[in-house]
Amino acid sequence: MKFNLDSTTGHTIVRYDVGEIQLHLNGMPPVEGIEKTARIVRTSAIITPETIIENWPPTAPAGVLPLHMQQVLEFHPEIVILGTGRSLRFPAQEVIQVCHQAGAGFEVMDTGAACRTYNILAGEGRRVAAALLMIEASTG
Repeated sequence: MKFNLDSTTGHTIVRYDVGEIQLHLNGMPPVEGIEKTARIVRTSAIITPETIIENWPPTAPAGVLPLHMQQVLEFHPEIVILGTGRSLRFPAQEVIQVCHQAGAGFEVMDTGAACRTYNILAGEGRRVAAALLMIEASTG
């Protein structure tokens, strides 16, 4: 799915699909011939308005461990959004507790909804971190 956002600061997600997420860097629309304004992520990732961390280790909700959430919390977000792929699947309770103990809000949703919610919160200037698992291909 492709969508637009009026925000002009921070990294914004402009498209997501099976196995990839496209970002505009620092709110800049892509300029032909200048790849530094856009980026396509094809691995699980942590995205904040200032930072993109690719190759975040978990690839499925069951693989998200408290230590993975600690990586996300290093960015001191006020809210963490966990995108769990094609469908909403909750991680282990220990993962949720790590965020709450750090004083961060924690929301779980499918990755498409997580991308849209991230953009809204980042556009409001909130300290948000999106921990995104890739949308997997449909099996049926």
